[in-house]
Amino acid sequence: MAQFSNPRQPRYTSGRRKPSLSRRVRTAGLTPSRRRGPAPVLIILAVIVAFIFCWIFGRGCSGNQEAKENDKLRAYTSSVNKLIQRSSAVGDQFNKLRNNIKDHTKAEVSKNLTQMVSDLTDISKQLGKVQVPKKAQDLNPLLEMSFEDRAGGVHKFHVAVLDVFDKKNTENASSVMGQGMMDLVLSDESALRFRERLDAKLTAAKMTFEKVADSVFVPKQGDALTASVNEYISSISGTETGNELHGVAVAQYSTSPARVDRTESGVSILPYSRNFTVKVAVQNQGNQDEEDIPVVVTLTTSPEGTPQKKTLKIAKLAPKETATVVIEGLKMAVGEDKENTIKIKAGPVPNEKVLENNSMEFSFIMRAEGQ
Repeated sequence: MAQFSNPRQPRYTSGRRKPSLSRRVRTAGLTPSRRRGPAPVLIILAVIVAFIFCWIFGRGCSGNQEAKENDKLRAYTSSVNKLIQRSSAVGDQFNKLRNNIKDHTKAEVSKNLTQMVSDLTDISKQLGKVQVPKKAQDLNPLLEMSFEDRAGGVHKFHVAVLDVFDKKNTENASSVMGQGMMDLVLSDESALRFRERLDAKLTAAKMTFEKVADSVFVPKQGDALTASVNEYISSISGTETGNELHGVAVAQYSTSPARVDRTESGVSILPYSRNFTVKVAVQNQGNQDEEDIPVVVTLTTSPEGTPQKKTLKIAKLAPKETATVVIEGLKMAVGEDKENTIKIKAGPVPNEKVLENNSMEFSFIMRAEGQ
């Protein structure tokens, strides 16, 4: 019977060895392997796209942190600007009331000033809730000081003006009002320094920003001087018409050379000068003509020195009229260790009863030559 071979089985001739499994495996291992992962071109394109994204949006790259800090500074500026504008609006109300106080009753004045103090106190509290970024850490205390001084200054003015309406101690009212007005002057200086320094930081960041609002409570700093405060109190103290009233006051003074700085304790610093003069403005606050009004300027030096005195007279001064005299010839002590004190006194004139505003005093240091 014929035999047929299985077509699936290879036929081998005698003398030839059957290939081993290991040989077959080695032969299969010569087949080239495939690459895995994206092509190098795609990787390069992905890096370029990521770099462009970072450069445009400032996120995830080296400028990321700086961009975030600038955004925080911008948000801070927007927040405090709203508070500064609120404070400025209260300042406008204060000056309007102060300049027209005789048109209001005591109750109206008290109500308005109470509301102003409440508003300023709230503004100060709201500032405490504002998140302060790193770039504004050194600036925020200036604004805090400004807001606190404004609330305190208006409060002191309120206390003093009520004493005037109640015809209480005029000297004490003048002192308290003077302190309040000086607090407001200092608040303006703090607000100005804050605005200038914040504007500088925003400009340095090279980004668009809203302009920091200006805010001033005392447009004329001379209104905080003792003489000006006394004059203001006298104008609202309510003298009855028809009565004879005598009285003069030191309204204002200035020096030449003028102040260029001041010490931490508030003593004025003047530049060196061989000549020194004091200009004094005297006002007739009564309703009668006054004649031969003496104006005396006395200089004393600490820790040592002989007092010097100069006297001039104003020949005639009509009611509400102001005259100016210039005192020359005083010899100043020179050097930071020597403090000069000037005392100015006008009058008194015959039958004058209120003497609190007849004099004023100030101290200063004159720098040595070449400083």
